[in-house]
Amino acid sequence: MFLKNSNLFSDSRKNTTLSIIAEGIDFSGEINTEGNIHIDGTMRGTIRANEVVVGPNGEFDGEIVADVLIINGTIKGKFTIKNLYVKKDGLIQGRAKYEILVVETGGKIQGELGINKQNKLISKKNGKEKVNSKNGSMGNF
Repeated sequence: MFLKNSNLFSDSRKNTTLSIIAEGIDFSGEINTEGNIHIDGTMRGTIRANEVVVGPNGEFDGEIVADVLIINGTIKGKFTIKNLYVKKDGLIQGRAKYEILVVETGGKIQGELGINKQNKLISKKNGKEKVNSKNGSMGNF
């Protein structure tokens, strides 16, 4: 289930693709897309996408890098996410870096969470602008 405030609904003029791993499908591999992924089946591997939704019967084991991750089912692995949503029946196991985290009552987290901040410090030296980035980190992630 996609949230109304998710990227899929924000601009209907965008040419955003949606790929679905339906219930009953057992998929192993790698998915790289600028679009969105919805998992109702089982997947093992790597996903790089704009938005990933794991449905109530969906299962994922591997690595996800995405702007939005919405968990209604079960996921296990390593995750680098901007906006992480764990819904009431969702379970995340493993290690996750995020910028925004929302956990509904009943949502479960087992593992390590770390904030992935992108702080930019701007200082002027000799009339020139210098930008330094500092990243929040969980160690060897």
